[in-house]
Amino acid sequence: MSSNPLANALEPDFETVFDTLASEQCWTVLRSLDRPLTAAEIAEACDIPRSTAYQKLEAMVEAGLLRKQQRADAARYVIDFEEVVVRRSDGELELSVVSPSRSAADQLSDMWGEVRAETSPD
Repeated sequence: MSSNPLANALEPDFETVFDTLASEQCWTVLRSLDRPLTAAEIAEACDIPRSTAYQKLEAMVEAGLLRKQQRADAARYVIDFEEVVVRRSDGELELSVVSPSRSAADQLSDMWGEVRAETSPD
């Protein structure tokens, strides 16, 4: 049992992670993230349109592979996993994303940041 009460709430589903990892553009983005970057910086570094960069970044955030850090000027994206593990158990495939250790308070803060971003009028 996890000591983090938010662990299950944050666990992405198999298809989301697998589909993201099957994308060559997502691999390109992951290779480019040696430090926190904005979507514009990632689009330029990966030579992809900004609209594609935003789409891929949001998919990777949903898959638990990236963390979006909201800033006043622009959001920055950072890698948020140590490993992705695929297991076969009782004839079923299980996939898990192993994230770096972060406190429940930090995770809750990130979740609230996302809620604010989703509900703020633009």
